[in-house]
Amino acid sequence: MYFLIDYENVRNAGMQGTEYLLPDDHVIVFYSKAAPNMEARHLTDIKKSGCGFSTCKLLKVRKNGLDFYIATKVGEIVGAGYRGNIAIISRDEGFQAVRDYWTTRAVPTRRVLVNESISRSIISANEPTQRTQLVQQELKLLDIGNFFSAYEESLKLKKMLEEAFAGTEFSSRTGEIEDILKNGKTPKVIYLDTLHRFGRKDGLVVYKMLKNCAEF
Repeated sequence: MYFLIDYENVRNAGMQGTEYLLPDDHVIVFYSKAAPNMEARHLTDIKKSGCGFSTCKLLKVRKNGLDFYIATKVGEIVGAGYRGNIAIISRDEGFQAVRDYWTTRAVPTRRVLVNESISRSIISANEPTQRTQLVQQELKLLDIGNFFSAYEESLKLKKMLEEAFAGTEFSSRTGEIEDILKNGKTPKVIYLDTLHRFGRKDGLVVYKMLKNCAEF
């Protein structure tokens, strides 16, 4: 997938999602002397990903100069035979015209997307990959009140287990025990998971202690 970054327009906010870049992606940053710096973490992510990477600096300040650069690059990429998705990262609504043009002049597998960040573009592309699912999960909207209630319950469970297993040989593994309770849907699942993690002898001890301090 190609990501053409209108960096003067989106700055670092548009780079959200660099941690999800893949080796077969291509990132091109279009920038000017008005916005020459980027947060190190994004550049580090790009380097770690192994993706194709290049930059294009505006030669002369002209109205919508970078926009024309990007539109021209889209045509160059498509003309070279690329058949994947091309994402323009910008908040400039004028790029919708570029998207509309290629919607009627390219096969569906060669779409042009316009979004405010790399993450949003990955979701819009809707490619059947694990990273699409990861980004969707990261950007999923959650009810703040419900999240806080679950957070408080988690703290209570953590404190209860730390107190119950304090002074035992299992005191350093309360994190694992907490995972067993959170992932166990039934007593049988909790029992089997406990034995799997701690072995039969220690697992029976842990399970009995759990039964005494937790309701399941």
